[in-house]
Amino acid sequence: MKLTFLGTAAATACPLVFCRCAACRMAWEKGGKDHRRRSSLLIDDDLLIDLGPDLMSAAFAFGIDVSRIRYWLQTHSHSDHFDAAHLITRISDYATIDTLPLALCASPETMRHMSERLGMEENGATLENPLWQKRLNLSPHPLHHGDTVTLGHRRITAVESNHDPRDGSLLWVIEEGNTAFLYATDTMQFTEKALALFRKRGLQLDAMAIDHTYGPGTKGGGHLCADEVITEINRLKSIGCLKPHCRIFATHISHEGMPLHEELAAFSANNGYEIAFDGLTVTL
Repeated sequence: MKLTFLGTAAATACPLVFCRCAACRMAWEKGGKDHRRRSSLLIDDDLLIDLGPDLMSAAFAFGIDVSRIRYWLQTHSHSDHFDAAHLITRISDYATIDTLPLALCASPETMRHMSERLGMEENGATLENPLWQKRLNLSPHPLHHGDTVTLGHRRITAVESNHDPRDGSLLWVIEEGNTAFLYATDTMQFTEKALALFRKRGLQLDAMAIDHTYGPGTKGGGHLCADEVITEINRLKSIGCLKPHCRIFATHISHEGMPLHEELAAFSANNGYEIAFDGLTVTL
């Protein structure tokens, strides 16, 4: 299983468009790993997590053929994670040809809100109508917490997130053979239902990407800060979810309380995890 981090920033990208804080000024000067697109991940070359607004920018930068994507997991419908303008181009009105079938997994609530956004791009467009599913060459798989579906040679399991319950936000476990990966953004602390599911499944993770929106000593709403990431890693260790050499990557990084990448990477290394950056590729 190959992971490619297409974007590793929180909702506003990093640095922010108009911000003049010290972190953003230093990021503008430093560039490189300190320039972050909105969070999205590619597995191998055919499974995408979150069809976000920076997908094509990442594809251009990292030489990715997004037309090969066959499977799509959506965490939730917020605009930094779902760009309806990208999706609507799958219909023939845009002179798009030879689109491969696309299987979408998301919660019913997320799909409903995605349909609302899609309808703003093209009158009447929706994920819930078979005629539109045909036009988009898309098969929806509405999933709830604990549901598992097989897509190609992978097993996909939906896990509840407490980021936005009204949107039915989800985390994702992706398993391929004996390899297991957890994508855990956007989220706050893992819920008891999530931990119970991990214990019941006897989940053994080879790698995990975890929300890391705020820096050390900086708490905010709806997401984890660096100190809370450390706590959540230890919670997963305590229930035996992490294999001995499990790699843990922080993603969904904002400018709030955040040092530059090099300093943040040193902090994380001292606490048992790594800081992801745009274009990072990892083979499990």
